[in-house]
Amino acid sequence: MKRILSLAAASLLALTAHAADYSEGKHYIDLKENGFSATNKVVKVYSTNCPFCYKYEKAVMPKFVKNLPEGVTYEAYHISTKPPFGKEKATVVAVAKTLGEKQYKKAKMAYYKHIHDDKVKFKSSEEATQFGLESANIDQATFDRLKDSPEVTSLMAKWDQGIKVAKIKGIPAIVVNGRFLINTQSITSMKMLDELTAELLTK
Repeated sequence: MKRILSLAAASLLALTAHAADYSEGKHYIDLKENGFSATNKVVKVYSTNCPFCYKYEKAVMPKFVKNLPEGVTYEAYHISTKPPFGKEKATVVAVAKTLGEKQYKKAKMAYYKHIHDDKVKFKSSEEATQFGLESANIDQATFDRLKDSPEVTSLMAKWDQGIKVAKIKGIPAIVVNGRFLINTQSITSMKMLDELTAELLTK
């Protein structure tokens, strides 16, 4: 019995010590006034112009989202300020999002591939917009009807809450509960990212 109790105590101490390893300033930042309302939610702030966002999109986010605790939702905020043609791309992605997840993914991944794999630069805002629309199978009339609609403008305003966050540590930025920004440079494994996220969701 003593051995069982000792093992239990050792396990509890190990868990406590492990939890204490995650510290504010080193592993995460309390955003305070730079945060936003997103209770029980994990948000990735990104731009299709960002090469590191693309790497995360392919290598990190699928497993990360799959491993989120039950009942926790995930959203991705495409900010409109990162050049070139950040607003145009964000607008196309937002319109695609309102039309459905399939079109959203088509537009987002087409921009990523075009910019970072194919290394092609858009020459104008019109070209950047048209490419996204064609990639997501959105006709011009539909885009013109939706781009200034309350649904799309509201969505883009929500996404742009991530601009203040992006200025702190760059993007991609992973924000938990709209308040805690994970310092991804301190993360050394998927397990560590999952554990830290789960801990921050309880704060």
